[in-house]
Amino acid sequence: MYRLIWILLLYLEANLAQATCSREITVPFSQQGVDQWLSGEERRGLSVDYLMEVSRRTGCRFEFRNVPRARAWLMFEKGQADLLLGAVHSPERDKFGVFFSQNVLEGVSLVSLKSTPLHLNSSGDILASGLTLTYVRSHDYGPQTAGLIKALDAQGRVILAKDPTAMLRMVKAGRANGAIVLGSAISVEAHRLRLDDKLSGLIIEDLGWTTSGLYLSKDLNPEDHQLLARTFAEMSKEDFYIHLAQDPLRTQPAWVQTSIRLDTQQAMCLVKSNDTTEAFSLSLRARPSR
Repeated sequence: MYRLIWILLLYLEANLAQATCSREITVPFSQQGVDQWLSGEERRGLSVDYLMEVSRRTGCRFEFRNVPRARAWLMFEKGQADLLLGAVHSPERDKFGVFFSQNVLEGVSLVSLKSTPLHLNSSGDILASGLTLTYVRSHDYGPQTAGLIKALDAQGRVILAKDPTAMLRMVKAGRANGAIVLGSAISVEAHRLRLDDKLSGLIIEDLGWTTSGLYLSKDLNPEDHQLLARTFAEMSKEDFYIHLAQDPLRTQPAWVQTSIRLDTQQAMCLVKSNDTTEAFSLSLRARPSR
């Protein structure tokens, strides 16, 4: 009996040791605020730290490729990329991959200069304003936002930017009155352009709240897909990404912090101003409709 148990334990240990990916997992890397950013040649961000933990748990190795965000999605749709980081869940993207939530909800914001702030918090107000806005070409925040961008385009009042840096430069130079964007996606770029305290943001209420996470390609072989899917699901239950995000979020400008909700049971202290920490629980707010 003991011999049988011993054999079974050895068998399980051997199988666990073999539980790793069959090849390197291809991951497009595009600068997206605190989630993904470059410091010189070094890739940094919450998703980089997240994949380091995935690698530790599974033995899988990840091959990063620096590409613009539009190119990243094209690679994913064509089966040239296995994993897409910092993604917003949308029905269109579900055709190509399986989404794993990292329990971060974020409202789509209208970001403008503090010196000329925009007080428009609905699609109707924006369409009636006559203002010119900018939007990153490859970003997808769901069908409501896509509908708004399409309507603005029909009016000739939207400038599509290639990336968040180009978007912010348009706003700074006055070429656009404001930007429609997720605040967290432009926070690092805003800091580099010294715009942290020069921007204001207002959530566009009727666009709903986005759910952020990652997409795993449906073209990945079944064994690798199952291993990574199981690991992502476990880490989601652990609120692993949220724990990574807690400290970086404390340092974000108010226009970023107010647009984010963490879908967790834990209370978190995120706002810090003038050496005074204002504690509030993002998790205990009423969960927004999506």
